[in-house]
Amino acid sequence: ELLDWLAVSFVENGWSLKWLHRQILTTDAYRQSSQLSEERERLDPDNRWLSRMPLRRRSAESVRDSLLAVAGELDETTFGKPVTVNVRADGLITADRTEEGWRRSIYIRQRRKEIPTILEAFDLPQMNPNCIERPKSTVAPQALHLLNNGMVRELALAFAERVESEAPDNRDQQIDRVYQIALNRPPSDEEKQFASKTLSQLTKEWQTELKDESKAKTRALANYCHVIMNSAGFLFVD
Repeated sequence: ELLDWLAVSFVENGWSLKWLHRQILTTDAYRQSSQLSEERERLDPDNRWLSRMPLRRRSAESVRDSLLAVAGELDETTFGKPVTVNVRADGLITADRTEEGWRRSIYIRQRRKEIPTILEAFDLPQMNPNCIERPKSTVAPQALHLLNNGMVRELALAFAERVESEAPDNRDQQIDRVYQIALNRPPSDEEKQFASKTLSQLTKEWQTELKDESKAKTRALANYCHVIMNSAGFLFVD
């Protein structure tokens, strides 16, 4: 009955996709949280009745753009020419950088054989076959790319430097900023205590290697930012 109503109303509203999207996206079912309560689990364990939003990972474009955004390296220029891609000597495919940073993924030039590695890892549809529905995978190359890719590490360092510039010489405020920027929420007391302890330990380890306290603190914060950028809270929408 719901599909019949949507179909009839879609025609009555001039086949407007904007109207259809508005009807779906503003419903209580679509806007609800994916958090599971004991009552919902008891009444609807398989989520057959849409008692909660299914937990879903960000799309490939959103993952890349979010990494750039938290690091302050996202070029928000709109329109214009597409961004070219390059195949590096190590086989990785990356988009070119502009003077302002990296542009959004929607502006990357699409080529069948030159899909940026990070987008391909996170299930960007191939251009050869028709794509009825995007695949949804959780595989090792995704985690390995986020952990080991040089560009992601550089973005983690840029994220740390951004946080230091916004909250200089205040570790508690820096932890708050990391969570607010990356996860859009403040840390819990337990998370804050764990972060402070972790950063102190990482700073000592880096100071042994770098012999410079300031650089050691930056590197420690970059390591922590890298962890947050790999967390489920950053990669999944709840």
